[in-house]
Amino acid sequence: MDITVIGAGEVGYHLADILSREGHRVSVIDTDPVKARRIMESLDVQVVMGDAADAEVLTRAGVSQCDLLVAVTDNDKANMLTAVLARELGAKRVILRLRDMERLNDYRYFYKQALGFDVVLSVEDFAAEEIVNTVREHHALEVETFASGRIQTRRYRIESGSKLGGRTLAELDLPSGVLIAAVMRGDHFEIPTGEYRLAEGEQVWAIGKHHSLDAFEVACGAPMERRRSVVIMGAGGIARAVTRRLLEVPGITIRVLERNTVRAKAFAAEFPGSVIVLDGDASDLEMLQEERIGEANVFIATSGDDEQNMVTCLLMHSLGTERTIALVNKPTYRHIYDLLGIDQAISPRILCANRILRFVRSGSVSAIAVVGEGKAEVLEVTANFSGKKSSVKIKSLGLPKGAVVGAVVKGEESLVPVGDTVVEVGDHVIVFALPENVDRVLEIFGASRGA
Repeated sequence: MDITVIGAGEVGYHLADILSREGHRVSVIDTDPVKARRIMESLDVQVVMGDAADAEVLTRAGVSQCDLLVAVTDNDKANMLTAVLARELGAKRVILRLRDMERLNDYRYFYKQALGFDVVLSVEDFAAEEIVNTVREHHALEVETFASGRIQTRRYRIESGSKLGGRTLAELDLPSGVLIAAVMRGDHFEIPTGEYRLAEGEQVWAIGKHHSLDAFEVACGAPMERRRSVVIMGAGGIARAVTRRLLEVPGITIRVLERNTVRAKAFAAEFPGSVIVLDGDASDLEMLQEERIGEANVFIATSGDDEQNMVTCLLMHSLGTERTIALVNKPTYRHIYDLLGIDQAISPRILCANRILRFVRSGSVSAIAVVGEGKAEVLEVTANFSGKKSSVKIKSLGLPKGAVVGAVVKGEESLVPVGDTVVEVGDHVIVFALPENVDRVLEIFGASRGA
């Protein structure tokens, strides 16, 4: 595909990186020479310096022939204007990123017709959704859903004293319907075999049905919690979106810390009687001890300052908070959060980039999740074998070493397969694959990367 990315920030860089490695022809437009130079020096893409609101710049980037244009700068109005110009110049499909989705309330169809976009995405909404999924699933660091919610992948860290540590995958007594599909030790990502021996500190991706994964958590020693307390630092847009969603989850009480008095009062007025809003600084140890904040089950840092999020999460952990979740505005910081023991680092921009990748794959691939900082992909494909084959056993598929089938969905039935499981034409198959194996996996199942 010919793809043009508007904006060389974190979303644009992440997109250009993965799409170029997959063999797409990618052009990136940005006015910032520093960002443009970073991409030119590290990625195999075309870079055009200039304003994407200028038709001549768009033409130089090949927008008139592009299959997809993605406008992902931090400026809503610039993205909207670029969408209009790109469609007029001949871009076949347009994805628009907006920070302020409220402007579309009651006018979504009007804006869609006027601007000519195919899909509109909100970084803030994705971050809120990811945070709430993490809180709802109690102990998972990351949750992805497939097959209309029937299959999940969850990421866990092997903690000290876990029953998983020191044992090979073949030795584990996993609940029925659960497969450990991937592991990551430091920066090394692997699709493991049964001989792989797990170690403390590693991260694992488990796939299965919702109730099977719950049983897996209990088998690993996770306590079954009833009522839970959540503390949110910050009263901005993401905090509001998280609060609205968490109020729909039974058994959760919410407190919000906001040091700006005006914003604290506005937040309290928005959620009267349902949320406790504390006017104070999350780094004020005396206030935290007085309010017994450390007794919270989950602490969520949602400020735009990575360093502040990092410090407050460490402080809450030292006070006894069970789980800490922090927004990361600089994705390169995610490794530091891991080293510091912060449970979950969520990058809104990378979440947005991953959702755009799903759209790119929207031919015969139903869904995609990019995991391990782009070190692997999870694909949901519809089996369509070549020739006259109507069914093939898993062990006879010829999957490359860096790929594994995590689940098969047959109509209303979903299962974690074994080697003798038969995949039939029309089945939905969920596959973990290293990036270099994606093309081969798609070829095996008769799928494609998208239109």
